[in-house]
Amino acid sequence: MNEWPEKFLHADRVHEPYPRITASRSTCTAQTAYAIQQAYVGLRNEPIAGYKAALTATQAQNALRTDEPIMGALFKHCEYKTTESIALKRAALLETEIGYRTAVSITAPVTEAHVLDLFTCCHPMIEIASPNLAGPINLVDLIATNSASYGFIVGQPCAINDIQLDELSVELHRGNEVLLSGKSAEVLNGQRSALVWLINETLKQGYAIEPGQIFMSGSIGGMAAAKPGIYRACFGSLKPIEFTITAA
Repeated sequence: MNEWPEKFLHADRVHEPYPRITASRSTCTAQTAYAIQQAYVGLRNEPIAGYKAALTATQAQNALRTDEPIMGALFKHCEYKTTESIALKRAALLETEIGYRTAVSITAPVTEAHVLDLFTCCHPMIEIASPNLAGPINLVDLIATNSASYGFIVGQPCAINDIQLDELSVELHRGNEVLLSGKSAEVLNGQRSALVWLINETLKQGYAIEPGQIFMSGSIGGMAAAKPGIYRACFGSLKPIEFTITAA
């Protein structure tokens, strides 16, 4: 399996789809896929901005025949600013999420009772996800290629104690069209539960959690194709995110 991280790195650098492990190794497990993911992330040798949860919705899990979410790493250079026009180099999906910024290093599993004490603030966020696989998506190949991690936008920070994390109404608009809508509580069993899962899974998979990193707890309201247009994402009492996608 040692050859796969190199193959993924090459595909990323030349803007080609990732080859699928399962096309030749159908017995590869999710845990082996996580080992390949970590090797690939390490081979990229890029600063890690944080971590993301994926497949947090039951419908998404059912589609890939699993009963739990998956996680991946976010790279610092993949952050887009709202002041720039975003020209994507491959097909992508947009997701509305809540992100949390770590206050300290986290080295041991956490529980819901004290998890929010580990963060300085929360942010409204847009994930720009791109599986980019050469063929049908499946669980093993998705995990191994870093769980569709591609880009993200971080909105204005808000003190965690100033909002009700599970009572945010979220919508994504392109022009006058509503693309997505949902409630922040729909992610797993609520925002705290999702955050606990992501922290503990990140540690389980051998990643280091450092101060200042972002943890994206999962998609709210589904996903929408990232097409050219002017977007506005509303997150209840949090400040909206406005951004523009242009043709590549």
